[in-house]
Amino acid sequence: MAKYQAPSENQVKEALRRIPSFQLRRAFFEGLKNPLWVEPLAKEGAFKDPPQPEKMDDGLIRDIYWPEMGYLIRAAPEAPAAVVDVLLKLSRSNNAWVRRGLFTIGASIPADQAARLQPVIRAWQSTGFGWRTDPQDLAAFAVNLLQGGRYEAGKWFANLIFNPSKRKRNQKPDLALEDYWYETELPKIVAHLGDDGLSLVLPWLVAYERYNGHLTKKFDITYFLRDSVRVRTDSHDRIEQVLIDAVRDLAIRAMLVDASGAKEVLLKTEMILARKIALFALSEAIRRVTDDTSKLAHIVPVATELLLEEKSGDAGCRLDYAELARAVAGVAPESLDGLDQFIEIGPRVEGDRLRELVRRDGDDDADVDERVQEYREQWQHRWLSAIGTEALTARLQTRLAELDSKYGVIEAPLEPTPRITGWTGPNSPLSQDEMATMSPAQLVAHLESWHDTGNGFGPEPSHEGQGRELTALVTTNPKAIAGIGDLLVRLRPTYLRAILTGWEAAVKADLQLDWGQVADLISGVLGHSDESSFPAEGGQGDDDVDFRGAKQAATGLLEEFAKKRTQPTIPADAMSRFADMLISSGADDTAWNEYTNHDYDSWMDPLTTSLNWQWPIRVRGLIYLMSHGKDTAWYEAARSALEAELAREDSHGASRAVIGEGLGRLLTVDEDWLRPRVPELFGSEAGLTIEQQVALTTAMAVHHYHPTLYELLGPSMVAAIRSKVPISSGWNSQTDPLQRIGEWVIDAIIRGHKNLDDPVAHEFFTNAPAKVRGEAVGHIAWAFMHAETVDDALRDRFADLWDTRVAHVRSHPDEKEELDGFYWFVKSHKFAIEWWLPRLKEAAELDPSLSSDRYMIGKEIATSADVDPRTAFEVLKLLLKAGASGATSYDLTRNAVPVVIARAISSGDDSLKQDAAAYMNYLGEEGNISLKGEVDKVLEGKITQADVDD
Repeated sequence: MAKYQAPSENQVKEALRRIPSFQLRRAFFEGLKNPLWVEPLAKEGAFKDPPQPEKMDDGLIRDIYWPEMGYLIRAAPEAPAAVVDVLLKLSRSNNAWVRRGLFTIGASIPADQAARLQPVIRAWQSTGFGWRTDPQDLAAFAVNLLQGGRYEAGKWFANLIFNPSKRKRNQKPDLALEDYWYETELPKIVAHLGDDGLSLVLPWLVAYERYNGHLTKKFDITYFLRDSVRVRTDSHDRIEQVLIDAVRDLAIRAMLVDASGAKEVLLKTEMILARKIALFALSEAIRRVTDDTSKLAHIVPVATELLLEEKSGDAGCRLDYAELARAVAGVAPESLDGLDQFIEIGPRVEGDRLRELVRRDGDDDADVDERVQEYREQWQHRWLSAIGTEALTARLQTRLAELDSKYGVIEAPLEPTPRITGWTGPNSPLSQDEMATMSPAQLVAHLESWHDTGNGFGPEPSHEGQGRELTALVTTNPKAIAGIGDLLVRLRPTYLRAILTGWEAAVKADLQLDWGQVADLISGVLGHSDESSFPAEGGQGDDDVDFRGAKQAATGLLEEFAKKRTQPTIPADAMSRFADMLISSGADDTAWNEYTNHDYDSWMDPLTTSLNWQWPIRVRGLIYLMSHGKDTAWYEAARSALEAELAREDSHGASRAVIGEGLGRLLTVDEDWLRPRVPELFGSEAGLTIEQQVALTTAMAVHHYHPTLYELLGPSMVAAIRSKVPISSGWNSQTDPLQRIGEWVIDAIIRGHKNLDDPVAHEFFTNAPAKVRGEAVGHIAWAFMHAETVDDALRDRFADLWDTRVAHVRSHPDEKEELDGFYWFVKSHKFAIEWWLPRLKEAAELDPSLSSDRYMIGKEIATSADVDPRTAFEVLKLLLKAGASGATSYDLTRNAVPVVIARAISSGDDSLKQDAAAYMNYLGEEGNISLKGEVDKVLEGKITQADVDD
């Protein structure tokens, strides 16, 4: 610090006297570099009172910037003790800039000084380390302590930020860092931990598994998402994966130092995942010291002991077990003599449980014995194949050859088992893969005979859980039960629903089905009484109590069949049969009663409701059938069935949403039938019922503008605009139904189909709220932005429409909100600067609140200064004067202000130059102290338009 001089007491007092305002304090502290000022300033109380967060009128909390912290950060490397002395007095501060700065400083100063900050950190534990704090600084602070001689303090802080804790209201663990930062920063900590790192990090993994619900007193599924400890899976849970990697790497290190102790630490958790890690870590440790006989002498006995432990035969350990067995075989094959007995024990499933698992109805003891033997052989086959021939004893090599001959060679025995995973829910006694190995007769026999006993190991299996696995199987292999004709009698409705649901997904993927079997099952389900002869088993939701769910699934499958396909995959005779079933057998008064008597959640709009209830699903299917054409054998019957259903009084509106959704199909297939029914279905200029509002708004939400649709719905749109109360929406999208009408109106005008004299256009621009009009105009301009090209005629008609609407606002200033969407004209880049710049100025003059919209046009305004520096400068002043919101103000200040002022100064217009210089000075006084330098760089060519952010 030789180049710096310590200030006198008078100098410090005078400096503080001259900076009474925030702007002046900011200018002073952001420019101050001399670290010798820290102690004198602290003595005068310059750092004693950081501003507390401020509650705004809207209830949000505003953090007030504290420029003093920026100086402390810069001074810390050269005056660490003095800066820490200041920070130790700020333990009661809630200022986010203070908390951010402390960790930035702690990561950059000597570790002995950083460790002094522990009391402040402890004081902040209950309230958090600040939302502005950089997660990288938190990790860097811990690393600084770990590698700087304050190892215990480093472990303490690492534990604070990486150890999961339990949340009160949900199962997901609570973490100090967000997932991304946890994943990127934890490896940095691991790299600097010593030989005791395993003891620190392993409890983090155990806690995460407990709080995540994978490890409880009743079950352990910690292994499920990590078949092999060596490689990550594609699991969405990145925290779990990075913790496993961390414990794995630390365990390998620990095994090389003290294999027995490391193994004991891992197994003490009694967690399958920890056992897997122990198996893998020992195998990797052996590979790293293959030529070091002294180290092998300590590691191999521990590895052998672990291999021969009965619990290591858990199915989840297979791949890691195999890796260790191969590693031991490479250095001490004689150590594996006990492998024969380990394999002979077979699967780690209790005998009674295994017999129950494989038993089928009608089996005698001999049949069960045969199935148990087959199960054991397949287990041995998987394990022996994974261990590999070279690691096996001669006897086991012979046994593997026998099993290969019987069941076929397993091509990739160390590859993780593919799994279909989803949300936490019902569990299945068999996996999809296990079902896939069965013949159709075997699979149906298993489904028929399995019972929910409620005493399973781990998460309780249920019919619902098994049904979901069955659905996944049938989705990819729809003929998994082909040839079995008595499903209706043999299977519970839960499984029938699962099969029908899987077939529906398979058809969507254009897979071929056993059409005769499908038709028979659908017909049988729809014709069956609602009552089930199977007593429901398990708890609520574990088993269907009746056939209602299966009937809805059958109706949903028929609806899928009814869709018109460009390349028909359903044979014509089967399609005729399906059409007849949807028309005849699908008629179900119970479905109607269920639908109409249900008390719907407020969030479920009519269109969403139509996708979740059997009655409206059938109505949609009838429209799909009609769309095949009037020359089909079923057309008249489908149309009559549709008319009958539409005659019902549908207070929930789902059928009307279906009609709105299907309007285009009905118009295409039978315009003569549709037109006279439009007033009944969609309303007229005289008014709209709730059902008609639902039909209209759904039709407009799901269809793009089309002149024929516009003409059909025109009277209904007029009635909607005139409505004194908000109209009911068939589909709760983010767009107001009146705005959607406006978008159609604007589309019709700019395409040249209509003009402002059109009844709907006149009604919209006369009676729709100004804000809605502005949002409609803005949305069309937004669509221009996303279009690759826009026809000149469309653009010019849109420009003319804008000018017309601006003229209206001039004479009706209270309707200025109609101009709110003009930002999208600018952002679209489809209009010339010469056109939009003066119009942006006028819009900002007519509607000062325009600047509060959070649309970033700083780059566009900067570019416009090359074309018209005077107007660009005036627009900039207007937007900033009006009090631009935080994001907009930042965008303008960062991207537009320097360039626009520089262009004004260099324009050759002396008056404009003086105005620009004066405005630059004004903004500098307001706190933009770096502006002069930025403007100079633009004038010097060091900053160009290419440097301005989009």
